[in-house]
Amino acid sequence: MSAAIVIPSAHLGHWLWVFYVIPVLIVVGGILRSTRAEKKREREEEERKRR
Repeated sequence: MSAAIVIPSAHLGHWLWVFYVIPVLIVVGGILRSTRAEKKREREEEERKRR
């Protein structure tokens, strides 16, 4: 029964990259979201100026 615990924990180091990737994806997602929102605001301002 202890072998069932030792084998997965021995390979745990291969999955540590997940803890680094998740925060990076959150930051990149936030940057993309704010960029899209800013472009949308600019387009709306241009439409208001045209009227």
